[in-house]
Amino acid sequence: MIAGQRISPQAVTMVLLPIGLACIVYYVMHSSMINFFTICLIPFFILLLILSIRKPAICIYILFAFNYFFMPWYRYSEGSGLSVWSDILWWMALIIIIINSVIYNNIPWKRAFNLLTIGGAIWAVYTAAEVANPSAVTEAWIFSRNLIYNTLLVSLLTVLLITSYKQVHRLLIMLSIFSLIAVIKTLIQRYIGFDDTEMTWLMESEAYKTHLLPQGIRYFSIFSDAGNFGSNMGFIATIYTIMAIFTRNRNLKIYYFFVALSSTYAMFMSGTRGAIFVPLGGLLLFSLISKNIKLMFFSGILGICIYIFFAHTYIGESHQMISRMRTAFRPSKDASFNVRMENQKQLAEYMKYKPFGEGLGLGGVEARKYAIRLTTQIPNDSTYVKIWTETGIIGIILYLGIYISSLVWGCYLIMFKIKNKELQGLLTAIACGIFGMMVSAYGNAFFTQFPSAILIIIFLAILQNGRYIDENLVKNKKNINSSIN
Repeated sequence: MIAGQRISPQAVTMVLLPIGLACIVYYVMHSSMINFFTICLIPFFILLLILSIRKPAICIYILFAFNYFFMPWYRYSEGSGLSVWSDILWWMALIIIIINSVIYNNIPWKRAFNLLTIGGAIWAVYTAAEVANPSAVTEAWIFSRNLIYNTLLVSLLTVLLITSYKQVHRLLIMLSIFSLIAVIKTLIQRYIGFDDTEMTWLMESEAYKTHLLPQGIRYFSIFSDAGNFGSNMGFIATIYTIMAIFTRNRNLKIYYFFVALSSTYAMFMSGTRGAIFVPLGGLLLFSLISKNIKLMFFSGILGICIYIFFAHTYIGESHQMISRMRTAFRPSKDASFNVRMENQKQLAEYMKYKPFGEGLGLGGVEARKYAIRLTTQIPNDSTYVKIWTETGIIGIILYLGIYISSLVWGCYLIMFKIKNKELQGLLTAIACGIFGMMVSAYGNAFFTQFPSAILIIIFLAILQNGRYIDENLVKNKKNINSSIN
């Protein structure tokens, strides 16, 4: 018998039950209610662990949800070491996969060899070596640890566990529900107001300077800030609009359009100007890879109309959300854009002699708690500027090379290798959403934050797995046909 069948559930119960009851009695007698509730939850976590070892794909769903709601949990619990728990959960998932592989021998390890995961391994080595950078600060490097291993670890887990169309679709349904929750929270912020915790965060972090503006309030929902929120809503709008186009199910089509419209409205409420480039970037890629003349023509016309509306008309100028978005198309008239350009000129002069960057965690004004440098005195306002200042010209070229090549490969698979139309539609939506986020990341420093960083890596990894998922669909269809015959 295999090792996983030697220990019966009854034996586990007989051991854990008296121990658990004894602990509950002890903590009740000592009035430690937090520990009491913790003990009560332990059986649930043990059961979840056993289920995860048997079906490790459960880990991805749990981590997917945890990642999306990390920021509100962090905000309302005031940190409480939650980032460490995030690290532990992701590495535990890898351990669970290894245990499952030893017991059942059904983990497709060969799929770990793809552009994203191999690139993530190279990136992990490069950024880990940044600790030796002469200008690095060890504390800042430690607190930037997610940037080191996220690409490798998350992509590895995803390609090993998400291997079917149903799993991809399940993740997308989860994401749509989470997004609607975020939209509802935005409506609460707008029509009821910010709660005490949110107001405290706005004041103590000085985020009120960028969120409570004379032109109007920028809402951030459950996200780290309005920039992160707006770009994510643009991401959702792009994905579910394209999914609605491709799906044959009428009810799903209506639902996807509802999610897309809701997230578009929320995107405007964020007041994030760069967020509009997410759906525009998605439309651009869609027109290139759809291979459908009608869809290419329609998406191209739609993109041109959106551009003309914002760049060359004043329609809706009295509406503060439209007016703010419009400034993204007229950068020369935008004072903040001109300031960003001047900041980047200063950084370019400074970085000229730092090909490996200043060091991890030393980019942006939030890094002033670690050291006072030019790179910590100037706001990044861009993910790419942040990575450039921290890892140098070599680092940003490597980083962009990994993500762009992974996306291009995914697009190639969609256009020439994926045969199933439903899967092709899902992957097209994902690719277009990712491209839009990559475009928007030039003007917003959100790409490495929760939940954006993990979302992008998971969906990029799914693109790498596209051919295998398609092959499984073909095999299943053949098996069904053979059984009928």
